Amino acid sequence: MKLLNTFSFVSGLSLTILISGAVLVASPQSGVSNSQLKSTEIPTINWQNTRLPNWNQMTFANMPAIAESGSFQAPAGVVEKLGYDPSRSWDAGQTPDSYMMLGDFQDSFKLQNFSLNDIAQTVNLDLSEVDLDKFGAMKFQTLESLSDAIPDLKNTPISEVKPILDLLAQKLGTSFDSNQTIETLLQQSPHLGKLQFASLNLTSYSLDSIPGLVETPIGAFEKWQGVYINEIPGLADVPFSQFPNPINAVGANVGIVDIAFATDEQQRKRTISGSNKEGFAVPCQKDCAHIELSGSSAVSGKAWVSGKYQLVKGGKGILASVNGGKEPTGRHLFGDAFKVAVWDISEVDGMISQALFFRVCMRKTFVDLGCTPYFIGPVPFMTFKEKESIFLGLITGESSNSVSTPTGLKSSGFRFKQSPNLTNKLSILLPTIKGDCKNIHSSGTNIDAFSSAFSSLEKDYNLVGNYVCDSSGNCGRGLGAMQFMSYRPDVRKIISSKSGGAEFLAKLDAGEQVTGEDMMQYFSPVEQQTLIEADITTLLNSTSQQIDPKTGKLFTGERLIERAAQMNFAGVNIPVDADVIDVNGKISVKGYGKRTSAKYFQSLRLMGCF
Repeated sequence: MKLLNTFSFVSGLSLTILISGAVLVASPQSGVSNSQLKSTEIPTINWQNTRLPNWNQMTFANMPAIAESGSFQAPAGVVEKLGYDPSRSWDAGQTPDSYMMLGDFQDSFKLQNFSLNDIAQTVNLDLSEVDLDKFGAMKFQTLESLSDAIPDLKNTPISEVKPILDLLAQKLGTSFDSNQTIETLLQQSPHLGKLQFASLNLTSYSLDSIPGLVETPIGAFEKWQGVYINEIPGLADVPFSQFPNPINAVGANVGIVDIAFATDEQQRKRTISGSNKEGFAVPCQKDCAHIELSGSSAVSGKAWVSGKYQLVKGGKGILASVNGGKEPTGRHLFGDAFKVAVWDISEVDGMISQALFFRVCMRKTFVDLGCTPYFIGPVPFMTFKEKESIFLGLITGESSNSVSTPTGLKSSGFRFKQSPNLTNKLSILLPTIKGDCKNIHSSGTNIDAFSSAFSSLEKDYNLVGNYVCDSSGNCGRGLGAMQFMSYRPDVRKIISSKSGGAEFLAKLDAGEQVTGEDMMQYFSPVEQQTLIEADITTLLNSTSQQIDPKTGKLFTGERLIERAAQMNFAGVNIPVDADVIDVNGKISVKGYGKRTSAKYFQSLRLMGCF
């Protein structure tokens, strides 16, 4: 029997499930994650004296980034039945368009009903400039499936469809009549229908090189379910309100966040949280972090229990066994595409955050494996304070005989890490200390503590520096807390991946005026933090190989922290312990190193590492 490693989940549960004779094994992360979500600004509208997401402005591409890494590996039997591989992995910092497939939303958003033309008209995209390889469904198409998807293609002469002409020439050379129709060819030589377009270099063709392709619904193409959202040109930029089955609020109940309670609370029987499988009134016995609601008689005194601390049964069909059959307790405020969970809760601050969770669904014409529990997350969503109104959706007054399962996490004493200027509309909940005492560099330095030290010193995530050029002729502007230069390839990759990013880079390259608000749209604090952590590893690799002039030995301990900070502050070639003052006349290179070192050891203490 074949063992396959698959995904890990915040609960740290391990499991095995049987699917088509293969065993699926989940490999949990080391320990249960208790990291705080990095809050993001969700565009909202006012409705019934509360805030709702403005779905006219929200897209898959601009949704908040997922906070935890993970993966899902389907066994071979499933891949053979579906004809495509639904396996995927995701890294913290990715947006849903890069890890969710069309098939996951075939019943909720019905994205397969879109044609490329529909999408292009919605997002103002010029399809004539898009290469054929950007249409992710093409990698699954054969000559037969393509002609079935676009029936009019069968009556077209082969010579008039360049990709088909080249596909046949690749197989047959010149030994075929290019003036005959595609249908005639397939009638005479049906085996040629199995030729796969994946064997061609599809970047050599435009979308309009295949007549009728851009007008055809995506769902007509073979194996469309296995195409990622970002593999369909423009789809990631379509607002949720413009989908074939647009997102809508389910129900109209609004309550008030009366009190936020931590995990010290026990025995909450009157709840409005749960799952599609167990209903939305699942009681909690232990570690019942929740918000107690006030308002109408339908919600007053009831609890919305946090999914960070309680799990419930979820999923349907064979795939319901994935992740031990469990998902965070929560609600479906906006349909079945994703689940909304209350997440971080602070009694001290009187605040709570919400998180979204997605699922994997697998269904074709003759194969229906169902859907996994909602386990792909958490994706940061909205935050609320005590006495603030909150949308609750449909309250049915149901009851449940089941009980939620504690994750083992604790929230007592938890506080939100707030940004310096909470009133600024760009303010965020800054990335917090991950708290992993085992995340150690080979030099012995704790990477999470070092990252926290930098973050606490460099807090201006929306800072845009002056236009400068270095000695190598690279010109650009410093961006964000660490002033990452806009000509860095990793910075450019992040910015260019977003709608309008290329135009924003052009402004930076030309030295045109841009605002911090503009910059934050393309280079968020979460993305900056990811680069900070990557740079830390590079700095430590370099610094740990240098000789400390004070000792004549390799830099270690506190001195290594100081030197790495100096190099980050003033460049890798800055002399050790230089007294050079920064351009603002505020701190020397040596002083910056000492300040960073102090913050580092303070972070270690806050993390409980010594």
